[in-house]
Amino acid sequence: MIASILFNCINLGFFKYFYFFSRVLADLTGYPFFQEIQGIIHIVLPLAISFYSFQMIAAAVDARRNPNIETISLKGYFLFVLFFPVLIAGPIMRTGDFFPNLDNLEPDRNKIYNGCYLVISGLLKKVLIADPAAGIISPIFSNPEVYDSTSLILAGIGYSIQVFCDFSGLTDMARGVGALLGFYLPENFKAPFFSLSGRELWQRWHITLSFWLRDYIYFSLGGSRIAQWRTHLNLILTMTIGGFWHGADYTFIAWGFYWGVLLAGERYLETSLGWKLVPEKNIVLKVLKACIVFLLFSFGAVLFRANNASTMVQHVTGIFKNSSNKIETELASSSLFWLGDAGNLVDGGSFFLLNQMENVEKFLYLFLALVLFNWIQYVPDFWKRFRKYDPWLLTCVGVISIFLLALFSEDSGAFIYYKF
Repeated sequence: MIASILFNCINLGFFKYFYFFSRVLADLTGYPFFQEIQGIIHIVLPLAISFYSFQMIAAAVDARRNPNIETISLKGYFLFVLFFPVLIAGPIMRTGDFFPNLDNLEPDRNKIYNGCYLVISGLLKKVLIADPAAGIISPIFSNPEVYDSTSLILAGIGYSIQVFCDFSGLTDMARGVGALLGFYLPENFKAPFFSLSGRELWQRWHITLSFWLRDYIYFSLGGSRIAQWRTHLNLILTMTIGGFWHGADYTFIAWGFYWGVLLAGERYLETSLGWKLVPEKNIVLKVLKACIVFLLFSFGAVLFRANNASTMVQHVTGIFKNSSNKIETELASSSLFWLGDAGNLVDGGSFFLLNQMENVEKFLYLFLALVLFNWIQYVPDFWKRFRKYDPWLLTCVGVISIFLLALFSEDSGAFIYYKF
């Protein structure tokens, strides 16, 4: 087990984090060698390294923790690690998720229908929602300093829309292909944006990663079986490691730390102060709480999406400082006040105003589509009553989807999680 963990950590550390640590050393020491090392040593990041590394670690630890489980053959082990539908971006499988499928790989109607629905769902999310959202918000994340506060906030919400539809769409397609091959793969998303707390959100968002971090990092650090301050520290460390797993940059570390602090703070308020943070019956309070959790997620999305640490800081500070007439106000209080007066004579008086997000109407439609897909995940039993019409229903859904994809598809970008 130790050898497997060390091998995977060293392998992941070298290929994914070598340049990052070189950059950290360059920032700390200013030594030219660390700044130039990327031009000296050329490292090609292996495809899917983050996902198969975690699966291999899980397999080794599970075998050690449960010595009575059946020994996996070498052929079975490599089949588990290299199973292509989940190789690029998950779900992160355990051996218990994978090997029971091998006992029943006979094709059946249920798996075929489920697989087709999932592939269609993934395509619609990616092409009709994620890609258009990316086109709206990318200019804002590239130059956050020239946009007003409202646009910067909407960009965070827009990235929440994009990353959910992009990643859950990719997961749907992976699970769909798996189902067509006879495999039931674990769900990775269950209506995360209907969550009423941060803890619930992480039980619904990227579920296989959340439970991997819980089982192999959080529990290994002591979990919640120790002093309160250690429990809170364990939460922060676990989420920071989860952030660092996503990418070798300060932005991902900041994102993970942000969520660790939120989860630790939520736990402190509930367990130490006795606050009741999750409403039980009042539907209005539930909707309000879900909106608050979504906005907290969207603020974190700003950290996650930022191109680098510098633009991340610009974006976050801009949310609080970039009023639409910021430039004009600064000019008025300086010796260049006359420029502000001159600007009022140009372009309808908006010459010195900060930029605003474009295509707000499309943004609203994308947000409504996000709510729809979360609702579909939130009430899966609602759809079971229609399953007896699968042959006709799938045909109609397929034809309508082809029509929508042909009519509304835009230039498609790579899936976000391909780079992790």
